[in-house]
Amino acid sequence: MTDNLNVYQRINNVMRQVKYVQKDRSVSGAGQNYKAVTHDQVVSVARQALVDNGVMIFPNQTHGEFLVMRDINATPQPVKMGLYTGTYEINFVNIDDGNDKITVTVQAHANDNGDKAPGKALTYATKSAILKVLSLETGEDDESREEVKEKTKTISQEQIAQLSEYCFANDENGNPQWTQVGQKMCQAYRIQSLDQLLASNFDQALERCEKAAKR
Repeated sequence: MTDNLNVYQRINNVMRQVKYVQKDRSVSGAGQNYKAVTHDQVVSVARQALVDNGVMIFPNQTHGEFLVMRDINATPQPVKMGLYTGTYEINFVNIDDGNDKITVTVQAHANDNGDKAPGKALTYATKSAILKVLSLETGEDDESREEVKEKTKTISQEQIAQLSEYCFANDENGNPQWTQVGQKMCQAYRIQSLDQLLASNFDQALERCEKAAKR
């Protein structure tokens, strides 16, 4: 239920659900070559989480003008593209209380050789606000860097202590030494110390140690 949550709490819930958006457009030409994320891609990723948490987005334009007007008859050089600038307030609103909202002011520019520059600027401003408010990570791979980090995360100190009960035993001088169980576990996971064990392997490693200790 979201009825009693304010807009900040709702946005936080959206951020828990949506963390990453993949760049889906290749931009090239005029010496440029890079990947970008489109407005439609951002909306497709974030929309359902916004709906589920009762957050509505609407833009309000506060200023707009053509900085450069398209003029194909200009001399000595025709002006093929018009350059438009707009200032927008992008509102993230609690649907249960219209006065409870976050407003982000964004200035956007857009080129076009027809009449689409104002719409392009609005689209860019809305996309940028969603990315920034939700702190969305963008990347070129299917997996986000956070997902990669999760896969390479190592075990905690508490988990190291649990495994140490099976992996170490004190010698006659009270110094900890690797047990056969510990040595075999390190060989199995190709590690040299417990702090190198991946968190994703912890449960399996602990079960392996428990079984070996009972033999």
